[in-house]
Amino acid sequence: MDTLSVALVSALTSGAISMSLIWLTSQQQRRDGKRAQRETHNMSYLNPLRWHTAEAHHRLSLFATAVDRYGSYRPAQVLNEPGEIDGKSTAWFAANGIALVSSLWISACLFAQMTRARHDIPFLRLPGKDDTRLAALLLKVHVAFAACDVYYATQSSLGTDVMLETEGRLRSYREFCDLLSQPDRRVWADPLIWFHLAIANGERRSNLQRVLDALQELSTFLDHSLAGGASLRARWDAEAPPAP
Repeated sequence: MDTLSVALVSALTSGAISMSLIWLTSQQQRRDGKRAQRETHNMSYLNPLRWHTAEAHHRLSLFATAVDRYGSYRPAQVLNEPGEIDGKSTAWFAANGIALVSSLWISACLFAQMTRARHDIPFLRLPGKDDTRLAALLLKVHVAFAACDVYYATQSSLGTDVMLETEGRLRSYREFCDLLSQPDRRVWADPLIWFHLAIANGERRSNLQRVLDALQELSTFLDHSLAGGASLRARWDAEAPPAP
């Protein structure tokens, strides 16, 4: 083979390799872009759910721990029945009532994130059968609350009430207090209020444990799906007293 032929073959080979590398790089970049887009999309739905799951578990664990130690959770023993909220001042919501009402708000925010995630599961891209697993774990939490007489429809209604879709956020604690100050809207939260009053008094301990177990299972799944740390442990550590 003469020198010209060798040079031609070399040029063609080099060009083919270059084109192949460009194509492979383009394909990899496209796959990386799709994966990054999928992960960002998933996180926008699942991270808020993960956070509110940890918050709800932490707050309800405070009730459970106090009941185990003292027989009740006194900070939330501020009402005899839900109707007593009617006419309460803003000062009450900011002081005496805050332990109870903020717990209601945290649960309602959890219901909002669960409702949002359940509606949008078809648009998530989870590995394997994780989408089915997520739906099952959400249902497990719903059923656990339903066993406490906070029925599924009530949970969904409360979740919708705290969503502010046009603003892309949930109601703040103060806005939630304003909602409860309206008797015709507060009645939808009455089952959740009754449940919190019962567990504050040391009642329905087995029901409370069922809710905690379901929340823990959901939290563990979300930690794994998002490749994050242990949310529940991090939540407790955040309020742990500093080492002496």
